[in-house]
Amino acid sequence: MVTITISYGYDVHSIEVDDVTYAAIKSGKKVTLAGQGFVHEEDGPVVDHWVFNETPGDIYFWLENGAEFRSVNSWVE
Repeated sequence: MVTITISYGYDVHSIEVDDVTYAAIKSGKKVTLAGQGFVHEEDGPVVDHWVFNETPGDIYFWLENGAEFRSVNSWVE
């Protein structure tokens, strides 16, 4: 498993992906997937929906309440 973490300006958020998915992301393919979910301070438990490479190198995730968080910086562990 690979952990991809993004900073979106005022906080960080991570997702774990398997090696095959990471290889697809790294190769520049558009990948969309549901995250592991987390507890949002206002909405309680939510699912985070991730999009990689909608445009080359772009990473963001969105929540069902309409909130969207775009990566300013990212790293892999």
